[in-house]
Amino acid sequence: MNLSVHSHSVKGLLKGMLNSWRLFVATFVVLTLILEAGTYVYSRRGVATNTYSATSKVLLTPNNKKTLDGGSLQLYLNTEKAMIGSESFANYVSKQVTAKEKFSKSEVTNYQIESENGTSILSITATANSAQKAKQISNFVLEVVANASSEQLQGGNATVVETAETAKVLGGQSNRKLYVVAGLMAVILSFMVLFIRVYFDNRIYDFEIVKIAFPTAVFYEPADENEFKKNIARIFKGIKQNGNTVKTDITIFDGFSKIMGLLNVEGTTNVYSNQKLAMPEGMTQMSLDSLYEQHDANLNVIDATEKVAMGLSETQILVFNENDCTKKQVLKVLQELKQISNLKLVVIGLK
Repeated sequence: MNLSVHSHSVKGLLKGMLNSWRLFVATFVVLTLILEAGTYVYSRRGVATNTYSATSKVLLTPNNKKTLDGGSLQLYLNTEKAMIGSESFANYVSKQVTAKEKFSKSEVTNYQIESENGTSILSITATANSAQKAKQISNFVLEVVANASSEQLQGGNATVVETAETAKVLGGQSNRKLYVVAGLMAVILSFMVLFIRVYFDNRIYDFEIVKIAFPTAVFYEPADENEFKKNIARIFKGIKQNGNTVKTDITIFDGFSKIMGLLNVEGTTNVYSNQKLAMPEGMTQMSLDSLYEQHDANLNVIDATEKVAMGLSETQILVFNENDCTKKQVLKVLQELKQISNLKLVVIGLK
């Protein structure tokens, strides 16, 4: 695996997203407020563009002096439906509009005629941009039909059955659905923001990536401070048993002062750090700038919490905090280790 700043494992991505739950909540709240506010404004503006319909009903009866069979009656009704729904009758209706009406002559022609199945009743459905106007137009046409001439009704009669008292929205959108969609969009966008944030995050959420980056290293993952001390003692015991007189470097990438208090080393030790530290006997503090100067010591302890700095000893012990380890740190270490021949590498991942 070639490590880069975008290297991730599935476990690492999930862990990173879980650790960043506060970002998700904050993003979700902000996006929800913005989207819901936009939905409210949109729905309010949409009221003016909605179309409303209202329906009134009229009963048509042929001339009672004529006896019509079923076919003739149906023919009569179909003819009246076609006549009342014709453009010429619509023009006639528009001419009846006076100044007192709350709609124009062009608006009053926005109606349709439908027959009620199995009856002699015709429905007059008017449409308008307001519920009140739709009802007024439907009732106006109803009145014109009811007062139509005998010629227009083929000698028959028109009786009002039902006036338009209610109206319904045509083609309008449910505000509730709009709010639900806005909420779902906020969730999806929040997850996208969270994923992008974690994907481009420099931190390593899965320590397995570090293990893959250093395939030849010996790894320790102590669960607590006591186990860390035991690991360090075991490492130095192994160095002694192998008769290794080569210098050893311990590079600490997080919690330097705390880890320094856990070290129990023998022999001369140089501590390279710009922090103000109380040095125990046998340890000498030096500045990080003097790291590559000639100093005699069995052990070099290097503070890499602010910037990556490493010695050149053949035995390298790297101490990472598993929760704060970054890809840039690991990439820099990989570059530095290329300068060391006969490298013996130990990596400790603190939880």
